[in-house]
Amino acid sequence: MEINITELNDRMVATLSGELDNMACRKAEKDLAPLMEQGDHDVLIDCTDLDYISSSGLRLLISIYKHQRTIGRRSIIAHIKDHVRNVFEVGGFFMLYEEEE
Repeated sequence: MEINITELNDRMVATLSGELDNMACRKAEKDLAPLMEQGDHDVLIDCTDLDYISSSGLRLLISIYKHQRTIGRRSIIAHIKDHVRNVFEVGGFFMLYEEEE
C-alpha cells in the first residue's frame, strides 16, 4: 500500500495505491494523519490505483469523513474501480463521501 498526499487548490489529495487491507491499515493511518491535522482544506481520496479495501480500511476512511464533517469541510472520493465500488456501496459510503469522476 502506497499513499501520497498532495495539496491542490483548496484540497488535500490522498492517492491510494495497492491494497488497503488489515495489515496495511496501521501504516496507512500514520500516512493519512496529515489529513486530520489540517483544518482548512477539503479532502479528496483518489482511488485510481486502489485494488482492494478491507473493513479496517473503510473504518479509516470513516474517521477521515468524521473529522472533515466536524470542521465543516468536504470529503470527496474519486476514480473508483468497479470491484472496489461494490465494497463502498455495501458500506454505504456514498451517503458520506461525495463522488467525483
